[in-house]
Amino acid sequence: MPSILGELGLESSLVGTTTTAHIRSIGPEGFRCAVYAVGTLRQREAILPLSSAYDLREGAVPPKLEPGDTLITLVVEVSTAGPAGGELLVLSAIAPELVERILSGFVDEILTGKVVIKGIARVAGSKCKVAVAPTAEGVNARGACIGRGANRLKGAEALLNLAYGRERLEIIEYSSDRAVFLANAMNPIQVTDVLVERNNAIVAVKEHQLPGGIGAGGLNAELAGRLTGLYVRIVKEGTDLRTAMDELPGEQSAAATR
Repeated sequence: MPSILGELGLESSLVGTTTTAHIRSIGPEGFRCAVYAVGTLRQREAILPLSSAYDLREGAVPPKLEPGDTLITLVVEVSTAGPAGGELLVLSAIAPELVERILSGFVDEILTGKVVIKGIARVAGSKCKVAVAPTAEGVNARGACIGRGANRLKGAEALLNLAYGRERLEIIEYSSDRAVFLANAMNPIQVTDVLVERNNAIVAVKEHQLPGGIGAGGLNAELAGRLTGLYVRIVKEGTDLRTAMDELPGEQSAAATR
């Protein structure tokens, strides 16, 4: 599978790179930022649109960003809308690809190709699930990304949350078996049974784990569904999965995961 970053369409060598954005001012179009080139410290003009600054769950309060704050962002476009027709970098703090870039900086095995990222499902500022797989025998892809004492994972989380947020990264072991992959994606909830049929899945968990399996606002199940491409319904252990599957209202989609 090609890199997640390949989906960006790299029309400029800057697109797909991470930057430290220094917020200079705030306007109706977003946050005007300064980005400094590594080595030369050349200043580039950039904008972080409001729609790309945070990804809020319903009812959530936007994080407070002010001039002088810095945050790690991804360059998603280079336009000519800068001063005097110069370059203007368009940034994103919510792109899933940003997580890939940050994680790659902490995990040598991703840079060397021994570990590949198979998919990312993210609600920026809340939670992100990253599916990984080894390309060489004997490589523990999940362990490599977490690191000893979770040092790699914690480092990536700290950088991702530099200016705001409490986003948690979860590393998921990829499997070509969709039922196994979904059970892994439900982390940290332990799945007792899974039934997958076409694009639908019924997942059974112990009754006391139902709230965590679904997650606040349905987030855990939603991200597991996005990551695996399945519509996920969570039921308590002992439920007849076949009956639960037959009760689903036709073919569902991962976007409607509950």
